[in-house]
Amino acid sequence: MGDAVRPADDIFNHVLQESFRTWSSYLASEDEGHPFPQHAIDLGSLVCQTPPFLGGSAAASDEKIAFACEEKQSTQGKGSLVVNAQSTWRTSTGKCDLPPRVLSKQLLLAVGHKVSVRLSTDSPFSHWPGVHGLSDYDEGNYLSVLYLAWAYILSARWVELLGRSRDHECQMSYSPPSCEGPVHSNKQHMIQIDIGDDACAEEVSWWRAVLCSDSCWDATTKYNGHEYLSPWSLSATGAGLIVTTKGFLNTRADPPDSWTALEYLRRFCVHHRLYAQCSVALAGVLYIPFMRGGTIALPFPKESSRLKSKEGDGGSTVPIQELLKEHGQLLAKYMTLSSNVWGLRSILCSTFFNKDIECNLVSAWLNPAFAILDSISSKSNSKAAFLINRQPRIGILWLGALLTDLAKSILRDVRAGMTAVDLPASAWTETSQSFLSSEIESIDGDYIHRDDECRLLFITAFESHDRPPIWPWKPFGATHLSETELSVFEHAWCTGHYLEYDSWEWILTDNRSIKNTREQTSQPTDKKSQYLHNRDSPVLEDYTYNFFSQSLSEGATRGIFRWLRSTGYPSSERPMYQLFWFDMEGTDDEEAPDDEESDVEMQNSLRKTHVQLWLEELE
Repeated sequence: MGDAVRPADDIFNHVLQESFRTWSSYLASEDEGHPFPQHAIDLGSLVCQTPPFLGGSAAASDEKIAFACEEKQSTQGKGSLVVNAQSTWRTSTGKCDLPPRVLSKQLLLAVGHKVSVRLSTDSPFSHWPGVHGLSDYDEGNYLSVLYLAWAYILSARWVELLGRSRDHECQMSYSPPSCEGPVHSNKQHMIQIDIGDDACAEEVSWWRAVLCSDSCWDATTKYNGHEYLSPWSLSATGAGLIVTTKGFLNTRADPPDSWTALEYLRRFCVHHRLYAQCSVALAGVLYIPFMRGGTIALPFPKESSRLKSKEGDGGSTVPIQELLKEHGQLLAKYMTLSSNVWGLRSILCSTFFNKDIECNLVSAWLNPAFAILDSISSKSNSKAAFLINRQPRIGILWLGALLTDLAKSILRDVRAGMTAVDLPASAWTETSQSFLSSEIESIDGDYIHRDDECRLLFITAFESHDRPPIWPWKPFGATHLSETELSVFEHAWCTGHYLEYDSWEWILTDNRSIKNTREQTSQPTDKKSQYLHNRDSPVLEDYTYNFFSQSLSEGATRGIFRWLRSTGYPSSERPMYQLFWFDMEGTDDEEAPDDEESDVEMQNSLRKTHVQLWLEELE
C-alpha cells in the first residue's frame, strides 16, 4: 500500500493504533444498570443558537403573515409541506470584501401521515438504568407516556405558531372515538396510568386523548385545498394504555393549548418524580419527522413502588418545575431542529467526525470504532454510554435516537460511508461536522492545501461549488497555485477569510422574511470526550474485524475529490485519477438533485429513508 492516493503502511498503522486507543477509551461497564451521567440529559444547552420555529415570537402574534411554502408529492400517498428559509454566513473580516454566502434551505412543515406507536418488551430502555445523582427519581418507567404527551405539546405549539399564517387554517381537535369514558373491551390487557387523584376534568380528558387506544387528537392545517398534519402527529392505536382516576368523568372540553398541556405534564412528572426520563422522551419525539408514517416501539410503562409526591417537587433539590419551564421556553427551538431531518441526522454523524483525519485515512479512524461497537451487546446500555462518552454534548440526542431505535440505522449508514453534513444544524448546535468550517491557513510558498482550496471555492461560490460537499473529511495534499481556479488564486493570500454563521430567515410570500440573528452569548462549556481508564486496555487482536479494509477511505476520497475537481483536474494530478480509487468519468454530466428533496421525499422504511436522503445530498 502507499501511492499517490493511498497512505503508506506505516502511516495507516500509526493512525489505526491511535484511533483504537481513542475509541476503546470510551468503553464503559457492560453492567445493564450502569447509570448515565447527568450531562447526558441536557437538551436545553444544545439549541443555544437554534432559531425558533417559524420565528417564534419574532413576529407579532396579531400580525397575519404568509410563509413561503411548497407542497411535495410522495409516491407513498399523501405528500408533505415544506417551508422555505435561508441561512447567511459571513466570509470575511472586512479586509477583503467578499460578500456573505446565502444558503437556501427547506424545512419540513407538515406531513400526510401519523406515526404509529406500539409497546414492546424488547424496546430500548425497557429497564431504565437511571442517572448519576438522581437516585430518587425516575424509578419507574414512563418513557412511552412522556413521549405521547410531548408529541401533543409540540403539535399544539405548531398550531399556535403556524396559525399566524393567513394561508393556513390550523386546528387542534379531539376525535370522537373511545376517548370519552373508560375503555371496556379487553380491559384486562390495558395498562393503567395513574395521573393523580386531584386532576381536573379537562386534565383527565387530555390524558385520555393522549394515551387511549385510538386516534384521539389531531393537529391539522388546510393549505391550498389540502389537509396536512403536524410533523409530530402520533396514533396510539393498540398501545393499550388507560387513565385511572377516581370517579367517572365524561367531558367534552376543548383541547388545551401547549402551555396548559405542559402544566398537566409538569403535574404528572412531579407526581411520579420524573426528571431524566422527561428530557429523554422529548429528545425521542424530535425524531418523529424522521419516521414519516412508520411505526415506533416504546417500552411498557412500569410503576415505581416509591410513595409519590403530592405537590411541588416533593422537597427535592432537583427542580422538576424548572426543567419543564425551560423546555417550554425552548420548545420552538426544538421544533426547528426536529423539522430539519437531514440536519438532525448530521448531528449524530458528527460523533464520528475528526477534523484532523484526511479522507484517505478515514478507514484507519473509523474501523476501530465499529469493531468496538460490534462487540457491545445490543441489550446493554453500554452502547449509549460509549456514544455519550465520545461526544457528551449531544448525548441526549443519542439517547433519543436509541429510545426510538433510529440509532441502529444511523450507525449502519455511517459504517457504510453515508455520513451527513448540514451547516445550519452544525451552527445551531455548535457541533463540528465538516472540515469546511475550520479556519483557512496562511499561504507560505507556491502551494495551497487542498482543504483550504475547498474552503475558498465554497465561500467564493465558484461555478459548481456553490453548495457545500456532504463529505466531512478533508482532502490530503496541496495544489500549486498556478493550477487553482481563478477565485482561489485571487484570495489565496488574503487573511481573514472564514465561514461563520450569521443569521437564519423564514421566507414570507411578500418579499419579506422573519430574521433570527446569531445570539451573542458566551460559548457553552464544551463537554469534552470522557476517557475511561478503569478497564484493562484492549488490543486489536481482541476483536474479529477487518481493520485493514480501505472501503471507507476509498469512498471518502473519491467523494471529496469529485466535489473539488468537478470542473476538471489539473494535469499534475493525472496520475492520481488513473488509480482504482478514482472513477471520475461522467462526473461533469451528473446533475445534483435539489438539496431540499432530502427532507421530504422519504420512504416508510428507515433504511430506504436514509439511503435516499444521502443520495439526494450528493453533488
